[in-house]
Parts: sequence; structure tokens; C-alpha cells
Amino acid sequence: MKNCLVLFLISILFYFSILGFIRAESVQRNVSVTVTVPEEEPPPNGGGGGGGGGPAMPAKVVFKGRAYPNAFLTLLKNNRVAATFSAKSSGLFEKELTGISAGNYTFGIFAEDTDGRKSVTLSFTVSIIANATTTISGIFLSPTISLTPTQIEQGGEVKMAGQVFPQSEVNIFITSTEIVKKTTATTQGKWSYGLNTTPLSLGEHNARSKALFGEGEQSPFSQTLPFLIVKPGAMVCKGADLNFDGRVDIVDFSILLYFWNQTKPANRCADINFDGIVNIFDFSIMMYWWTG
Repeated sequence: MKNCLVLFLISILFYFSILGFIRAESVQRNVSVTVTVPEEEPPPNGGGGGGGGGPAMPAKVVFKGRAYPNAFLTLLKNNRVAATFSAKSSGLFEKELTGISAGNYTFGIFAEDTDGRKSVTLSFTVSIIANATTTISGIFLSPTISLTPTQIEQGGEVKMAGQVFPQSEVNIFITSTEIVKKTTATTQGKWSYGLNTTPLSLGEHNARSKALFGEGEQSPFSQTLPFLIVKPGAMVCKGADLNFDGRVDIVDFSILLYFWNQTKPANRCADINFDGIVNIFDFSIMMYWWTG
């Protein structure tokens, strides 16, 4: 029985990991595109006209931009992984893809910071010319973001943190209000902010961030993360421990199943990530904290 449960949990986790990749946030963004075509060499001995050029040669694409110091980057070509590489300690990166046939391509790029948090995927569509070098520059990846805790009594502090290009200004938006908070990243690209929840209303709120650097350079928005504010003294959920016994086990799993697929469940703690529905994402969080 135990082995069957383990196999079931593993299969669900694998399913979730695929869903997570498919549902990863993505944003279109304008970047600078420069095409360099090499000059054709004249035929030897000043030979006369020929019957047209040779076969089209593959092209080269160069990607340049800003990420986070030593970030792990993934480059996508038509939604498939084309390369993985690391940013420099400065946060800058440059990556070259060779052997690209002429045509239209959708490229995407995202980063994972030194704490394992991921940026949104920045995507752009480019027309590639044969036998030419296409340089895509001006890429500015979004900040990463995390919130702790995700449920808090009104008046408490939500700790926000992430990583971004070093010494960027980070603007933090609370999307349910007009509140915008600002902080500056360190030389290592680390940023943090303690949000006082006193002026915020009870209920669910969302936070996201974007970065500004230099003379008007802006990143896209980060991922949007929810947090819940409850009345002082109200029951505060304890993550995946749904029955508050200090363990995450089959009892918590049964509670989760009871409220499965319910929107705004009577036991709000069953919606572990507070996205409004009890589903596979809550199950995945439970498996991460599983103690048995």
C-alpha cells in the first residue's frame, strides 16, 4: 500500500512539473535587433559573372542583456530549450547560437537566481537572415520575487525578497491598491522589503515587482504572488499542515481531497497557495513539505 501511495505521489508530481512548465508566465518585450551581413568576396582572378550565388549558409544569433550575478539562464527557440548558460558575476550575459537556418523564430529566455527563484520568460519573435549575424540586445530580465509569510494577521509584516540586476531600483506593486514601494538592489543584485500590512484591507492581495536601471531601462514585471491578510487573532493557516498537528501526512492529504476542486473552500487553509481553488498546485506544495 505504501509503495502504491509513493508511486501515485511521484506520478502526480511529474504531472505537476509539466503543468508548471506549460503555465510559466511569459511576456512579450521589445528588444534591439541588429543584423550584420558579411561582404561577399570577389571571384578569383576577376572572373566574370556567374550563375547566381551558392547555397544559403546558416546564420548566427547573439543574445545580450542583464540578468543577476551568476544566474542560471535558459534560452528557448520555438518553445524548446536551445541552450543553458550562466550570467557573469556582473549580472551581464552574452550567448551565441550558431547554425540557425533562415526563417522566423520565437526566442525566449528566463533566469533562475542563486536561491532557485525564477524570472518570467521574456519572449520575442525575430526574422533570421541566412549567412548573417543577428544580435539581440537590450534584454532586461524581470526580478525574481518571494513572499514570507503568505498568510498574515493585519498589522504584521510580509517579507519580500528576490534578485535582479545589481543596484537596480526595484518598484514593488500591491495590485489591489495604488501602493508602490521602492528599494534598491545590492551589488550582488539582492533586494528585500518588509511590507507593513496595517493599511491593507482584510482579504487577498497580490504583489509583483519590476526593475529600473540607468537612463530609463525597465524590466518586465516579475511573477505575481498572492498573500492573505486575516483579522488579528484569527486562525492562521500553517502551510500544508492542514490539521495543525506539526506533521504533513495522510491526514492532511485526506483533508485536501475532501475540498478538491472547490473554489473558496469552507476550510480556507485547504487552498494552500490562496489562488481561489484547491487543485494540483496545492497538492504539489503539500508533497514538498511531506513528512509522512
